[in-house]
Amino acid sequence: MKQSRPRLRHLLSLVLLLLISVALRAQTSPGPIAPGPPGSDALPFLSGVLSRYAHVSTYRLEYTEERQLTGEFLRDWSKSINVAIVGPANQYRFEHRGESGPALQVSDGQTEWVFSPDLNQYTQRPSPASGPSHVRTLASMGLQRLMESQNEAKSISRFADQIRAATFVPDENLAINGSVLPCSVVTTEGLLPVPGVKITISFTFWIEKNSGLIRKLGIRREGLLVPSDPAGQYVGEDLTIYSVAELNPPSFPDGMFTFTPPLTAVLVKDFQSKQTQELGKLVGKPLPALTVKNSQGGAVSLQTLQGAGKPLLIDFWATWCAPCRESLPHLEKLYQENKDKGLVVLSIDENEDPQPAFEFWSKHQLPWPNVHADKSVLEKLPPHGIPLFLLLDPSGNVVFANAGLDESSLHAAVSSLTTPVALPAIAPH
Repeated sequence: MKQSRPRLRHLLSLVLLLLISVALRAQTSPGPIAPGPPGSDALPFLSGVLSRYAHVSTYRLEYTEERQLTGEFLRDWSKSINVAIVGPANQYRFEHRGESGPALQVSDGQTEWVFSPDLNQYTQRPSPASGPSHVRTLASMGLQRLMESQNEAKSISRFADQIRAATFVPDENLAINGSVLPCSVVTTEGLLPVPGVKITISFTFWIEKNSGLIRKLGIRREGLLVPSDPAGQYVGEDLTIYSVAELNPPSFPDGMFTFTPPLTAVLVKDFQSKQTQELGKLVGKPLPALTVKNSQGGAVSLQTLQGAGKPLLIDFWATWCAPCRESLPHLEKLYQENKDKGLVVLSIDENEDPQPAFEFWSKHQLPWPNVHADKSVLEKLPPHGIPLFLLLDPSGNVVFANAGLDESSLHAAVSSLTTPVALPAIAPH
């Protein structure tokens, strides 16, 4: 399927997070130690601070995070606002707002809600006894980012495994929420322990003197951050400011662990992307009149290619789309199994220049035709990724629409149109 460049950049940022999470292990440390003068060893003090996050049972962390990733051919910046709150009795609240889209996960101890404002959908299930559920969906990147908020306290505690040396630098005052917070400042150096990948990592911690908690955190990673690209040197820089930092707070604001869905929100079993929702609107209706071009450049209507009284499976693809090419053997198998049952298959390429697609078709001698769609054709369809499969019944109505190859669903949809319906037996007179 097509992927926008921002999405690819975000996935590259997630590679960094994945490398870090693989390397992390829990660590305990001695009790609190008083900060020392600039230039002195800060490792025992820092270990004590980080260990507090490892053993906390309830907490409230609200923070803004900025991420920057740079390389020879890449420069990407993002900002997000996050909430990670865990209360007693399996109550919790996690929020994410950023370029990935907003997302919310709330439990009152009995019921868990997950809400995507962008999709205007929410799920409602009994709260898992083991704690917050992991939201696994491709419908929204924002929903996927909720897992980072779930792991925020543990991630902070596990930074200790990446630190080899720590030093006090001069104290600083932070202005947060209208208050001036005196902070001890610690800088560190280390090496990210990922086998086969050399990544240097450094931290700067601003630790509030009054509470002994981290209120600002800077992280810098440098090296071969993408193992599959040995020539690619990248630098990743994160800056996090904790506007609220409370461990084991005595109480939580009223309504923190409740959720009332908006009146227009839709309760769903599984989240559906905007693309899936838009494609779903095609089902049950005839396609708009589409005029495509054959290999000779002649215009031909889709209705003519379908033929009378036959189901039509349309495959939108492009030569530059690897999943499209990989789906063709599966599509040919489906065609061979159903061609004698009346199934017509048609591929429509979305190349800017149609010639490479027609050359590809001639070379591979696929047993159904390929035609070309220009912008005027694609503008009549919802925005979509490819490969896109549309199945039309003999009357021309769409009965299946899906971006990406879902073999079982596609086979079931085709079978529903090509399998004869058994007529009831008539008893002899």
